[in-house]
Amino acid sequence: MDLTLSQEQYESLISLARRGTYDPDGTPNADKSRDLEAWLNLIEKANGIKRSLLWVQWQEAGSPLPATASFPTSWPPNLRFMIELLTRPVSKSDVDAVLAQKASKPINVLVTSDPGAELGWTTVADFFTT
Repeated sequence: MDLTLSQEQYESLISLARRGTYDPDGTPNADKSRDLEAWLNLIEKANGIKRSLLWVQWQEAGSPLPATASFPTSWPPNLRFMIELLTRPVSKSDVDAVLAQKASKPINVLVTSDPGAELGWTTVADFFTT
């Protein structure tokens, strides 16, 4: 059986599936995230879809991190955001837009393409120069 989904339907399906990859405190569960990513990659490879995913994480200047913060496994959800696009690769301007919307005085901004938000964190400048 073959199924056909519109881009909007596929994006909605991904969004709903992502809900199951977060722990109750809003932290991404790395194992669940990577399991979902593996399935999405299979679907996308078979259908010629090029999805782009990038986690953005920051600190706020002048605001201490909560005592529960432990990089990279436990980071406040309000200081981390995942960008996911089907139409094009995530760009630095996408990261800048997230920071403009979600942060007030962002410092120490890091990004990773790891769906589990644990591995490969690097500075924005280094990520977009490679």
